[in-house]
Amino acid sequence: YFNVLTPEEFEARVRAATAEREPVRKLEAATVALLQPGDADREKDFNYQSDPANRQPQRTNGRAGRGGTGWFSYDVPVENTKDMAIVVTYLNELGLEPASGNFQILVDGVEVARFQPDDKATGFFHVTYPIPPALLNGKTKATIRFEAASNGRIAPIFGVRMIRAR
Repeated sequence: YFNVLTPEEFEARVRAATAEREPVRKLEAATVALLQPGDADREKDFNYQSDPANRQPQRTNGRAGRGGTGWFSYDVPVENTKDMAIVVTYLNELGLEPASGNFQILVDGVEVARFQPDDKATGFFHVTYPIPPALLNGKTKATIRFEAASNGRIAPIFGVRMIRAR
């Protein structure tokens, strides 16, 4: 079956599709570094470290990710002349409870955020965490560490980006 559209309906669909792509285009243009947790070859490029050391990647909806107890970290390029932020991709599966966890995100040992579940998001979604500029002053790399609370877990993480925040 084919949709039959008037010229106005067609133009409305084109505008809607363009509007959907614009945030993705802006995110990609702002990206300094992109890594895929669970992709061992790419993680080597970012000096992946973990405790426990035998943390297994998980696959959900066709994407690799990492989560669980303990901590894991990456060394990520930064631009010290720009306001930077970390964009983390999580997953809320339709019909299930939102992703849960009790963990913090540290940059070079300093906490920049604590995970907060988002019960309104569905599918893969991004959360942006600003980095205080003083943490990156004079640096070309920073260590991003996801660390579970002593009785907590790291919610599965399916993507990490370092972006120019402005």
